[in-house]
Amino acid sequence: MKNKFLFRELTLLLMVLISFASCKKETPPPTASFTYTVDGNKVTFIADATDYNKFEWNFGDGSYISTIPSPTHAYPEYGKDYTATLTVLGKGGEISVTNTVTIPKKTLLQLLTGGIDASSSKKWRLNVNAPSFLITAAMPDFQPVVENYPGGILAAIGLSKVYGDSFEFKGDGTLTIHPNGDGIFAGYVYCIATQTPIEANPDAAKAGLAYAKPFAAPTDATFAINEGKNFKITTTLDGKNPMEVIYNNVNTLSFTNKGFLGILDFSSECIIKQLSDTQMEAAIFISAVKAGLIGTPNMVLHLTFEVAP
Repeated sequence: MKNKFLFRELTLLLMVLISFASCKKETPPPTASFTYTVDGNKVTFIADATDYNKFEWNFGDGSYISTIPSPTHAYPEYGKDYTATLTVLGKGGEISVTNTVTIPKKTLLQLLTGGIDASSSKKWRLNVNAPSFLITAAMPDFQPVVENYPGGILAAIGLSKVYGDSFEFKGDGTLTIHPNGDGIFAGYVYCIATQTPIEANPDAAKAGLAYAKPFAAPTDATFAINEGKNFKITTTLDGKNPMEVIYNNVNTLSFTNKGFLGILDFSSECIIKQLSDTQMEAAIFISAVKAGLIGTPNMVLHLTFEVAP
């Protein structure tokens, strides 16, 4: 009888232990994934995780680890891929997931204005230290070369003031021209044809260039960037016979309300040959025809600009 009682007690104890063991749950491991949105070089990360105690974000650019669940991070370089890693830690262990984050190249507008919103602005001026001041014919291949001067030639012909002129491009599409010494760099033929006053300078006149003074900067000039454009102009090489020239798949700057870049002349659109954060190369059309088709561009100034303070 005693053995039966002991067996029954042991059976009940075993059943309790089995029931307790079946009710006890193992601590699950964490799960993790993430998505992100890109705005310029700023990336907002959004984590999706379970059973976690801590987040660790490695943005892949050598910056500090972040423990914020959904951080925003500014990457140092544009046009580059970064490997971002999220590590989630919990009582049940840890898990890491990675994604490739692509930071797009800067747009032409960002390079030109220095930002991504309407409040951004950047000033550009002629670079006195540019390797050359090139003048070519207004032909599709920019040939023939008319003159290839050293970069600082304008100072040598009495036009040093033009290196102080700056052109401020703003993110809202407006242009502010800041003249130096109450004047502006201008085409000689343009000034003669439009009766624009110029400072006397025989050397500059021989080069077809001038310093227009006084100069009233336009107050409501605007600009537009035209990418991959087939840019068409009417030119003349002899001043008498017009011809049509097309520059295929080029980037241009066009202006309204008397806006221009670099030099005041008849043309209000120029070709942007190269543009970076610190340097811009532009092909600017001018008229060097003293008779016949006045106002028709036939020469191109290939000018190098730098960021102005």
